[in-house]
This record gives sequence, C-alpha cells and structure tokens, in this order.
Amino acid sequence: MTRPRSLWTSAAFALALAVSGLMSVFLLRIPVQLSDSFTEFMSVHEGTVWTVVKAGFDGGPYLRPFRRGLIKVVFELSGGNYQLAFRGFQVIQLVALLVLVVRALPVRSRDDAAVVPMTLALVLAGHTFAAAILEGLPINHFLTILVCCAAAVNLLRARPSWLVDLSAVVLLIFSMLTIETGLVVSAIFVSGYAVGYRGVSRGGLTAIVLCVVAYGVGRFGLLEGTTPGLDERSAGFGFRVLDTAELIRRFGANPLPFYLYNVACAMSSVLFAEPRGGVWGFVYGWTRGHPEPWRVISVVSTTTMTGLILVFAVRRFGQWRRGLFQTDTDRMVAMFFAVLCANAVFAFAYEKDAIMGPAGLFYALAASAVLRELVTGARTLNVPRPILAMAMMIVACGWGIRLVGIHYSLQVRELSVRNEWAYYEDWEDKQDFEVPFTPEEVAIRDSLRRQAIRGSSNVRRLESRLADQFLDVTQ
Repeated sequence: MTRPRSLWTSAAFALALAVSGLMSVFLLRIPVQLSDSFTEFMSVHEGTVWTVVKAGFDGGPYLRPFRRGLIKVVFELSGGNYQLAFRGFQVIQLVALLVLVVRALPVRSRDDAAVVPMTLALVLAGHTFAAAILEGLPINHFLTILVCCAAAVNLLRARPSWLVDLSAVVLLIFSMLTIETGLVVSAIFVSGYAVGYRGVSRGGLTAIVLCVVAYGVGRFGLLEGTTPGLDERSAGFGFRVLDTAELIRRFGANPLPFYLYNVACAMSSVLFAEPRGGVWGFVYGWTRGHPEPWRVISVVSTTTMTGLILVFAVRRFGQWRRGLFQTDTDRMVAMFFAVLCANAVFAFAYEKDAIMGPAGLFYALAASAVLRELVTGARTLNVPRPILAMAMMIVACGWGIRLVGIHYSLQVRELSVRNEWAYYEDWEDKQDFEVPFTPEEVAIRDSLRRQAIRGSSNVRRLESRLADQFLDVTQ
C-alpha cells in the first residue's frame, strides 16, 4: 500500500527529525548509569559476540540472548568512549522510532500533517515510553522493541512481496530473542492481517505463527525455561510496593489473583495512566484530598483521549463484528485493543510501565487516527461540538505539559546518574562481589566513572517547585 509523497509528508518527517534532535541533546549528556549497566559491561567484555549470544540460551526465567549480543557489538565498536557509543545508539533508535511512526501515518494533506505534532507528543510523553529514554541501560531494550513494533506497522502497510515476508520473520525472531515483550510483534502482524492489511501475506503470517510455536517449544521444552516467580522482585499492589517476602506470604499459595491484578492494572495504566507500577497513586492522593498535580494532569489527559477512542470504537463496533474495517482509523483502533490485550499478558508477574511500551505506542497511533478524523471534519464521532472542543483542549494542554516533563526528567536523570558514579564506593559496599575485578575490568570501571563525572561541575538543574509539582519526574 503506497502513498504519494507530498510537501506535507516531507514536513512531517522534518518535524520528527527536529523533535528527536532536540531530545537527543539531552540524551547525549546522560552518562551510562552505574546500577543495571556496570554489571552488564562486566558480563560482555570477554569473549566474542557469538559466545555472549550463546550464553543467553541457558534457560531460566528469561530468554534474551540478542540483548547482551547487541550490547557486546556496541561495546566493541565504542573504542572506550562508552557514553558516546551507547547514548549515541540510543539516539539512533529514537530517530528511527519517530521516523517509522511518521512513515506509518497517512500524511497526504495539510489536515493530516496538522495531527503529526500531537502524534509525536502522544508517543514521547506517554508514561509507558519514559523508561525507553530515561533508563541509561547499555542498550535500552524497551526502546529497541518499540522500534521493532513501529517497523512491523510499516511492513503491514507495505506492498506485498517475499522480501516483506522475510523481513517480518527476521524482525520477529530478533525482537522475541531480545526480550520477552518482543513477542508482541507477532500479535501486531496477526491483528494487522485480521483488519485488512496485506503487506505480510498469508504465507508470511503462517511462518510467523510457526516461529512463535518454535519459540515456546524451544524455551519451555528444550531449554526447560521457566517464568518469573514471586521471588524475582518487589511489585506494586494496591497503594504500595510489596517486597518479595510479602508477595510470597500473601500470594505464594495461589498467585493467580496477583497475576490477574497485574494484567488488569497493565491495561488500565495504558487507558487511564493509573495505576503506575501497580500502585494506585492518584486514587490514594484523591481519597486524602490532595492528589499530586502531575498525576491529575496525566490521568485527566489520558482518560479524555481514551474517551474519544472509545466513542469511536463503540460507534464502529457493529461493522467490526462483521469484519468490515473500512478506514485506517478503523484498522489502527482495532489493532490497538488487540495489542493492548496481548501486551498486558507479559505484565502478569509484575506490572511495570515500560513493559506496556508497545501498547503505549499503539495507543498513540490509535489516538492520532481518531484526532485526524476530528481535524478532517469526519462525522464518525457524533459528539456535541462544545464537548469535543473541551476534550481537544484538555488533550492538547495535558499532553503538551507531559512532553515538557520528559525533557525536565532527562535533566534530573543526568544529575542522578552523575551523582551515583561520584559516590561509587557507597554503591560498591552494598554489592556482593565474590571475586575482585581484573585489571581490564578496573580500567572499564574507571573509564565509565571518569566519563560520568567529567564536566559535572557545569551541570545545572532548573530548580522550580512549580515544575516539581506539575511535571512527572518519578521515572
């Protein structure tokens, strides 16, 4: 399915590059973080890419061989300049994501282009996206999977060919062996075919399903893998976070209610921005009469946008039941609900915002499609104009504030990571290192620390009580 390129299409791509360029300025300043990253460097600095990838096929609760393989590749190419290499790779992923998002939009006219800025805000300002740029992991696999999801949408909309089918299969294999949520890519292809996209043929779809089956047999049969248990990590429940001991005490005999709670919370988090990490912070604050302003902005703006999506879905559901998906908006909104359900399954062990990144991406695409219906004057949403105007104002203002908050959070994260390295000895005292570092590992550590602390005296944070109240810096 090809589209003629117009001046408005080019302008949309230019905006995506400009937005990603601005965010990249903040990203490149953040050092490689100490927690969750330094130990990864220690795991990949020896051996070859193949040995690192091979070590990932060792069973257990996770199967992520390509994640460390990708870290190893960038590590070897860095030449010792780890911050530039790994943050630079994150910037490349961010640019790729926004370009692929714009390419997936049907931008043919001025009205289509008018929705692009809001689409980019919906993608970047969603709380499910924040960890993809705020986490200074060596390779942020959450962002990697988002790029894969956006690429899958483009393949669905492409002109059918054997090369598209092959690309879809390769994309799925890469994503599902990078992190478990990469399996959501298969749900994207299946739901896309179901709503009428034919970029991936029936034969290609069959190959995709067989890959998923082979993954399940290989992981749980041949490798004797397991799923994460209650003893893996702390998790949110109700109004607070429970540690592993309490989780086992409360749900050890029957974890099913806890798993169902996590799945329900994961879907609610995307639709209403509440709960966050399984904790109902907005509800807790509301019941005590003082909800935090940034939570109000997040919940109200998301719920309002969700309301518009649901109004569209309810009005079109009758046709969907008959298998009629006549417009791009029909297809994208229907795909969003399918991806939302599939993605939520991967949050069964613990609800984490970043896990729902793919659903958050499709939320932005669905919302963009509905907003385009409004901008172009379509009568699909038969809502009184004053109510529509109010809803549009809430969405625009709320998500605009949240987009500003992402940049503010990046500045806060930079200072946090630099301070963490500055007090490395305190961090090391809390770790359980069984063997001393080798000279090579000491050199890597010292290089990371030097790069993190270098120039820290010139770092200034915008101190503002107003910003701390109205911008989300909890990630």
